[in-house]
Amino acid sequence: MFRYIMRRILMLIPVLLGVTFIVFSLMYITPSDPAQMMLGANASPAAYKQMRADMGLDQPFIVQYARFLFGYKHPVFGYRGLLFGDLGRSYVSNRNVFELILSSFPNTLILATGALVLALVLAIPIGILSATKPYSAVDMIFTVFALLGASMPVFWIAMVLIYTFANNLRLFPAMANPHDFSSLVLPIITLSMYSMAIIMRMTRSSMLDVMQQDYIRTARVKGMDEKVVIFKHALRNALIPVVTVAGLQFGSLLGGAVLTEKIFSYPGLGSIMVDAIYQKDTPQILGSVCFVAMTFTIINLMVDVLYGFIDPRIKSVFSAKKKRR
Repeated sequence: MFRYIMRRILMLIPVLLGVTFIVFSLMYITPSDPAQMMLGANASPAAYKQMRADMGLDQPFIVQYARFLFGYKHPVFGYRGLLFGDLGRSYVSNRNVFELILSSFPNTLILATGALVLALVLAIPIGILSATKPYSAVDMIFTVFALLGASMPVFWIAMVLIYTFANNLRLFPAMANPHDFSSLVLPIITLSMYSMAIIMRMTRSSMLDVMQQDYIRTARVKGMDEKVVIFKHALRNALIPVVTVAGLQFGSLLGGAVLTEKIFSYPGLGSIMVDAIYQKDTPQILGSVCFVAMTFTIINLMVDVLYGFIDPRIKSVFSAKKKRR
């Protein structure tokens, strides 16, 4: 298991390099100029030329990308490079990118964690209930609910919730504040709808598959209580794909909360990324994307390790391979 974890950690390096290269290339070919945006339209040609030189934008693409990776010493925008743990400084605020990310990421983490917890608390019991009563009226109702949750756009859900619960009923505020729990209710519900639908359908599908296995029939023939059969034998074996989907959804929630944060004016990582894209703040965009990619990979690694605790057979596979070696 330890070697497997180390291999997954090493795989993070080429993933991050590929992500940075793609994002850096996209930012390079976009027509907007961050130096022009910072100086304004009335700047003199000499000031514009000096600003591009200070930002390193007068260099070829490969030189700019190499500087981002390995770092270079500059009197204004000097930094050590991504491979040395330095994400650079923002073109707009001249602040350290990593510090900006750390100041906003906890807010996004609160939102994503709340959305995932809400999705799991509601989706898994509903999926179990649907699997135990397949093709019944209850199952059909929950299936329609899951289809609606998976198909409705996030911004539309947010607008409906704001109009209903903030404007009309005035139960919750329309703007989210990380220090006010009541203001987080609407964005958490908005963000959890899609994940709730996906996890619910996966729980139902996995439970239906497990319920057809021979050991479930044997447990019932032995006269075991139905609750014991469902929750002790069936659910534990059905959780593997559910955990996989939940881990992927959590990573998506961390990186995909952009619309939700902007609609509710929430000061999270998504809002910072959108503002950086508008201003073509390349260091901020690259740093945020790399941070999200690294977080996503770490979450997937944690999900893989969690498999061994859910199903002991997976842990035994790694132990057997280690003994053969």
